Amino acid sequence: MLELARKHLANACYGKFHVDDSIWFSGFRLFIEFLESRLGESSESLAGLGELEQPVIDWLESNAEPIVSHWVALKEMGRFVDYADRRAIAGTLPNFFTRLTAQGMNGPAMWAGRPTMRSAWDFALAPALIDCIRPRAIIELGTASGGSTAYWADLQRVHGINPFVLSMDISPPEFSYPGVTLIQGDSNHLAKALTDELLSALPHPWLIIEDAHVNIDGVLNHFDQFMHPGDYIMIEDVDAEPILGPFLVSRPNRYKVDTHFTDFFGHNATCAPDQILRREQVVAQNHSSPRGT
Repeated sequence: MLELARKHLANACYGKFHVDDSIWFSGFRLFIEFLESRLGESSESLAGLGELEQPVIDWLESNAEPIVSHWVALKEMGRFVDYADRRAIAGTLPNFFTRLTAQGMNGPAMWAGRPTMRSAWDFALAPALIDCIRPRAIIELGTASGGSTAYWADLQRVHGINPFVLSMDISPPEFSYPGVTLIQGDSNHLAKALTDELLSALPHPWLIIEDAHVNIDGVLNHFDQFMHPGDYIMIEDVDAEPILGPFLVSRPNRYKVDTHFTDFFGHNATCAPDQILRREQVVAQNHSSPRGT
């Protein structure tokens, strides 16, 4: 296990800093080195542990092995993982209270003077998503106050992408922002607002953010007709497993969980646990899409 842990740690961080790789992931290295010292595999690690206070050592005795073992098991699954395989080891790192406080105990995180209603993890994940996907169109269901909407547009802009955020809400706020188009629409009747003609004209790749928590099954089925390989859909702030499970089973290998993002800050430390999905190349035989593959 420790050999695999070292391998995944090296793949994750080494060679990415111009000064000292050890400044990154130093906490996780401590777990590995602690376990190595207990096995007598590293005299250097053992020497370093002498600087730790006894309460820290006691905590490591109880927690280091299960933490490293769980992390290695997740990493061994690869980056793009079948949803059912991920749910077989369902779980999240943060507890319920931590998830609530991550959106702000002294008010919500703001952007452009508007509440974003995003957790600290998801606020930090957003630039990484834009940098990786480089979406030419972002489609957001659930505008709320528009803080996240403006944030997505600005992230596209700073990444050298012409900003285009199409945000739908049943009662959209009254504001304008460069790169943002607000439309009124109801997720229960999605095709009326996001018509075939409108979606067919949007450039790919897409990043779709479902944050309205309404008719998720209908939302998935509607976008499934138009998504291309490399497009992403995120389902935020709701446990969609009862809906996602049957939807994905009927479309084997068409979507994969991108664990690079779901586990960026720990196992499912996001408001979209196992619900950041990438469209793949493979199309199920009985559910071919007329527009996307």
